[in-house]
Amino acid sequence: MKFVYEGYLEDKKVKGELEASTKQEVIKKLKEEGITPVKIEELKRKISLSFKKEKPSDEELAFILLQIDTYLKSGFQLTKALEIVSSQTEDKNLSTGLLKIKTAIESGKSVSQAFKESKLFPEFFPLMLESAQTGENLEMIFKITSDYLLSVSSIKSKVISALIYPAVILIFSVISVFVATNYVIPKIISVLQSFGKEPPLITKAILIFAKIFNYLIFITPILIIAYFFKDRFIRKEVFDKYLLKIPIAGKLILYFNLSRFAKVLNLSLKSNTPIQNALTYAINSISNSYLRQKLTPLIEDVSKGSNISKSIRKVKELPTLFITLLETGESSGELEKMLDKIASVYDSLIERIIDRWMKLIEPIMMLIIGAVIGIIILSVILPIMDISTGTKLK
Repeated sequence: MKFVYEGYLEDKKVKGELEASTKQEVIKKLKEEGITPVKIEELKRKISLSFKKEKPSDEELAFILLQIDTYLKSGFQLTKALEIVSSQTEDKNLSTGLLKIKTAIESGKSVSQAFKESKLFPEFFPLMLESAQTGENLEMIFKITSDYLLSVSSIKSKVISALIYPAVILIFSVISVFVATNYVIPKIISVLQSFGKEPPLITKAILIFAKIFNYLIFITPILIIAYFFKDRFIRKEVFDKYLLKIPIAGKLILYFNLSRFAKVLNLSLKSNTPIQNALTYAINSISNSYLRQKLTPLIEDVSKGSNISKSIRKVKELPTLFITLLETGESSGELEKMLDKIASVYDSLIERIIDRWMKLIEPIMMLIIGAVIGIIILSVILPIMDISTGTKLK
């Protein structure tokens, strides 16, 4: 069952939801988090048409982490920094989450565990925190993660901005094609047949296309639902494997993960983390489960004395550039410096791919849409001309 509660945390009123069997269990959980409950009610299921933002955006999280980093560099303790940033945050859920992290740390939990339990930040962030709990390395993690989230947010904004105009055009084109093929052309054909004439070949082809088009429209909601429940039909590793094979998108996913792997491994090694643990953090930070599964054996290989670059050659999905740079770093004794270079290289490649395709996607879409609409118009004009001239067009 789900319960909604109201209470006080550090003299600040908080609200939220919890899953539990009884109210007593809710009270126990709240007290463990340092919250004094004043109201607890069972959540009744109801249909809501409102769109509530459940998680903060990458940009919001980046700004929070940047603020925490600033306070840490100014000499504040992490718990005090969390308290100050919480009081300055307008988002109530985010503000409450930061206070919960503060309370968890004060109760004896590790920094990484406290951030992990909040479920506000990306999965790789607590893993990075494990490599450095205190000192300059902790500040570095907040700064690096902030920069990373800002770059992700910037890329998302670029993609969305570039796709808005083509998307609007595409939507109106789909509507136009649907109306033309289902209402306009059939009426023209019925008039043409009343004169004892056969519709032109292009018009017949459009009608066949219309049937396929209608099927696609009707099965789209089913495909969307199937996507959300895909884990019941296909293992995540298999799904992620095929994601990497998608042109352009697959390459971007791979480059994102390689950049993140290099950054986490670099940071872990800088904080004097044993190589086996550093590899564990870096591999677990990878979001693609298939790629993570392929890289996991590296941990055992390295623990037996193998070089990272030698073991990583077994993973065929990795590009030659990545392996070569890694080998160069190991052989020269400057692995940390080379990992930083690898992250920079793949960040640049990501930017380049996105910029290139964002410039091409608009004219390509306009060309395709223009061609489709042109054929639709032609399939309408030809029968009209046939009727008006009384001549059968072929």
